[in-house]
Amino acid sequence: MKLAARALCAAIGLAASLPAIAIFTNGGFESGNLTGWTTGSGINPGLTGTQPYSSASIALNAGGSFRGAVVTSGPDLVGAPITLPFAGTATARVNNSSTGGIANYLTQADVITAADRDAGDNKLHVRFSYAVVLQNPGHGAASQPYFFIRVRNVTKNTTLFEDFSFAGQTGTQFVNVPSNTGYQYLNWKPADVVVPDADLGDSIEVYLLASDCSPAGHSGYAYLHGFGSAVVVQGSAPAVVPTLSESALLGLGALLFGSALFASRRGRAGKA
Repeated sequence: MKLAARALCAAIGLAASLPAIAIFTNGGFESGNLTGWTTGSGINPGLTGTQPYSSASIALNAGGSFRGAVVTSGPDLVGAPITLPFAGTATARVNNSSTGGIANYLTQADVITAADRDAGDNKLHVRFSYAVVLQNPGHGAASQPYFFIRVRNVTKNTTLFEDFSFAGQTGTQFVNVPSNTGYQYLNWKPADVVVPDADLGDSIEVYLLASDCSPAGHSGYAYLHGFGSAVVVQGSAPAVVPTLSESALLGLGALLFGSALFASRRGRAGKA
């Protein structure tokens, strides 16, 4: 029995020592497509309310089509000096440089588990990077191209992270595209969202939206990479993500325990 107990402890130790896995399916888009993600579109009628704008300011009308894609190489559509892909072999782009007053979004929800805990600080994380390109026509703030990104606990209906900017907004990190000054861009910006332990087992949703201006003559789009619990370094090779589920680990533990128990009994029978 001691041998069986040691085997069970080894299985538990294996589960605890596994690196944090990506909470979201195909978070690095290494499949070369948008498998695991939900895409959508709408027509931008303009932002509502007053600044500072938030998710409550967005009200899309039906229409348009999804114009995003998985990008495997540069350059950027309007010449923004953004490294593409961010890492590995692929990055997602939401919307494009065409006009029409169209907004595109990309979203996914998944359950956060103990596997998403970083061994370095023992905290749950959702990590990703994003970059944005917005044409700046100089409309009123509510009519400008814009982007919005949010991480939300669906189970508790709480917002864990949110970023919102419109073209020409003061106080942001956007700069003019050197070769195309009618556009502004935000280079790759990392985000590290620490999820409270109380949210363990909850459904966590990510949502990225990029929109043309509401008068329909100017564009806005964004890039996304590395959604998951692991740190993704710009320019790194594709990550090898463990795919052992909790049920698989339990099965492995049971197998090791059973094998050790059988060996233990066989050993006692031999001595008899």
